[in-house]
Amino acid sequence: MKKKLLLFILMLALWFVFTGRINIEVFLLGTIICSIISLMMADIVLRSVQMNLGQKEVFLKIYYITLVICALIFDVFLSAVRVSRQAFAIKPSFSPRIGRVKTSHENVSSTAISANFITLPQGSLAMDFDISTKSYTIHWIDVQSDNEAETKKAVIHKHEKLIAKIID
Repeated sequence: MKKKLLLFILMLALWFVFTGRINIEVFLLGTIICSIISLMMADIVLRSVQMNLGQKEVFLKIYYITLVICALIFDVFLSAVRVSRQAFAIKPSFSPRIGRVKTSHENVSSTAISANFITLPQGSLAMDFDISTKSYTIHWIDVQSDNEAETKKAVIHKHEKLIAKIID
């Protein structure tokens, strides 16, 4: 029961952060949604979150999570600048491509998180995950360079190491 209550409180707090305001409608809808999710998934969510780490490792993981979030915010900012530059250009030039990216992640969750951190800021799409070959297929909307290896290294390299330190 403590797990369900803890998950309910955390999700309701996150609900208030995402909605940006607190009124009776937001509170009631958030209470209903968070209670249903916490009743159904409390055991699954909290079992996967438990870590047998020391205090130093927990602070290192929090540090790496902060770095990943800062990198994501920076990438979103750069993508917004690139899109606005294309929007105001007289002749916008996009160069969409589909690329297959191999990853060094051992964990399926880290592969999925890595693909999402690469594709979400740019408005790209992760099209396929192949667990057996540890690779995923990405549709890039606007590729900056013609060299495929250079593009992969520039976009993927910074996220892959940080996510591996958090999850693997």
